[in-house]
Parts: sequence; structure tokens; C-alpha cells
Amino acid sequence: MTSFRLAAVLAACCIAAVAAAQNAPAANPDAFYQLGPDSLEQDGVPKGEIRGPFVLPSTAYPGTQHTYWVYVPAQYDAARPASLMVFNDGQAFKNPTGNIRAHNVLDNLIYRREIPVMLGVFINPGRRPDQPEPTPQNWGDRDTNRPTEYNTLDDKYARVIVDELLPALAKDYNVATDPAQRGIGGATTRCPPIRAT
Repeated sequence: MTSFRLAAVLAACCIAAVAAAQNAPAANPDAFYQLGPDSLEQDGVPKGEIRGPFVLPSTAYPGTQHTYWVYVPAQYDAARPASLMVFNDGQAFKNPTGNIRAHNVLDNLIYRREIPVMLGVFINPGRRPDQPEPTPQNWGDRDTNRPTEYNTLDDKYARVIVDELLPALAKDYNVATDPAQRGIGGATTRCPPIRAT
């Protein structure tokens, strides 16, 4: 499988998990959705580390900033370029008790060599410093720049990722430059690989 296909599969699994959880009845949110084994910690699987939070000031959206965390797999070797997966609505995807637990999925799939060694970035929607940080319960639809960033047909959010986030990551990590080794996904988006210019 190509790295892009693997990233797309991972993103699709996460999207399906969120959709299933959101469609479950309010009285019993677990009535129809149960976490699969890849979302759970597995014995003997090396655990990656989630670093952060980090704050990324934005020039694409002046006056806003993005909070993000970086998942570094146990197998990461700074001498070798690592694939990259960016998760929008990062607070929901990294939630250790949430409906996705993407860091566990990454741990398990990397360990089984079903995906390459892959850094994960969990990035929240942009917000002004006076606005509250999105949470797993409140994704920031009313309190942040989320609707503008995810729903507006322009290149500003792409610039956040390509011109602001990728250079920040490159200072601390050896991120693969091949666009086929980069992906982005979220609960409401599935996009092609990130291509730096």
C-alpha cells in the first residue's frame, strides 16, 4: 500500500468513528458505537508520546493562533524522514477517553507495520487569545475561527498548514518531504496530501 492510501484509510476510519458517535442516541451514546481494537491500547505495543500543547501564531488569519500537539511514535528516528498525518479538530482526535483515540490507532498500525512510521499533528481551529480553547465537548463552532477555516473556499487554511505549521514542525522533526507521505483529515474533511511549495 502507498503511504497516501494508508493515510487515507486512517483518516476514513477516524471520520467513520466520529460520524457513528455523533449519530448515536443522546440517552446512551455507546448504544451503536463501540471502539474497535485499534483504538484501544494493546499489550506489548510501544506507546508514542504526545507533546504539547504548542501555540502557532497565524499570519493567514491575523490575530488568531492555533493550538497543536505532536504525536511522536516510539519508532521515530530523527535520522529518517517520518510520514505525517494532520488531524483537524485535534482536541477530539487526541482525546484519550474519546471516540477516536487516534494516538492508539497510530501506535497499533505502526507496530504492525500497516502504516509507515508517522508523526501525528492534532491541530485545533484558530482562535483569538481571548476566545476559549476548543474541547472534546465544544469543538468551537461558535467561539473560534472553525467555521471560517473549514468552510470557506479560499487558500487561507491551506496556508496555515503549509506556510505556518510545516515550517514549525521542520524545526524539531524530520518530516518527509514527499507529498505522498503526508495527509490531512478530520471529522468533516478528507483532503489529498499536503504539498509544500
